[in-house]
Amino acid sequence: MNKKIMLIYSIIHFVVDFSCAVLISNIIIPQLTGSFSLFFAIIIYNFFAFAIQLPIGILADKINKNAICSALGCVLVIMAFAISRFGITSCLIAGIGNAMFHIGGGIDVLNISDKKATLSGIFVSTGALGIFLGSKITNINFNINYFTIFILLLSMIALIWLYTQTKNKLNNEKIIVPSINKKELIVIICLIVTVFIRSYVGLILSFNWKSNYILALLFVLGVILGKMFGGILGDRFGFIKVSVCSLGIAAILYTGAFYSSICGILAVLLFNMTMPITLTSLANIFNNNKGLAFGLLTFALFLGAIPVFFGYTDTLFNPIGLFSITIFSAVILFIGLKGYNELMEKKYD
Repeated sequence: MNKKIMLIYSIIHFVVDFSCAVLISNIIIPQLTGSFSLFFAIIIYNFFAFAIQLPIGILADKINKNAICSALGCVLVIMAFAISRFGITSCLIAGIGNAMFHIGGGIDVLNISDKKATLSGIFVSTGALGIFLGSKITNINFNINYFTIFILLLSMIALIWLYTQTKNKLNNEKIIVPSINKKELIVIICLIVTVFIRSYVGLILSFNWKSNYILALLFVLGVILGKMFGGILGDRFGFIKVSVCSLGIAAILYTGAFYSSICGILAVLLFNMTMPITLTSLANIFNNNKGLAFGLLTFALFLGAIPVFFGYTDTLFNPIGLFSITIFSAVILFIGLKGYNELMEKKYD
């Protein structure tokens, strides 16, 4: 049943992110006039899609109806399509819907993961493909809006069915108000900083070769495979070994990514392998508050995007800059995961 739960959420993750990308890229943005309107719409959507996951996660931990939370997220995205002529409001509703799906799905997948990273790695990976295809799918011969609403309805039905199958079997841990000591705080900060860096770096990678559609698709597939294999290999060989090795090699490959698409695709694959590792580590620290953990990291994703929104992209987008920030990320994550291992050993000894 656990694999079925993960598969359902992973497929719908693709659907929800695909739908939001279709809405924003193909419906909202074309009807906006002026650079400020475009900027404001993007900020609004990303704030409600990412930052708002933190308070939603805290509520979801207590309410303990995760599949329903995700299903309501699908309903809100459908509503956003229905009111798409009201651009900014539609962005806001879609963002909240996206956030609700991610929190509900994220908590349920973490609940079945047995403190391991494999399932969460698969779950988080599919959204990247949805965003890419949804933002590119413009030249087609049928009405993409109706198709998107249809698959969202199917997703909502699947999530309601999932809730009926798991409501007495899949439950959140009893909430405990977190009491964080100094060592835990250092680990948490290291994990959050790592996610902040990954978010920022991921958004500034505008290599010239990405203008080629096939290479851009391979780049996205690198992101997907990185997240998938990061969880699998992290569980097999240990979080520290996989994180330090993947980031160390990615740092070297980034220096050649400006001249070679192969280097860039391999670099981004390795760079994203830490995604399920940071998520699982924080969720295990906040074992009774997984929605809080998920929301903290998505808030860090939003914070990492803010410098990009305001145009601060050039400083690190060069071989030395990418090498340096990736090595810095490896050091920070090594410190965090070393502390995490000590916390887990003490907790379960």
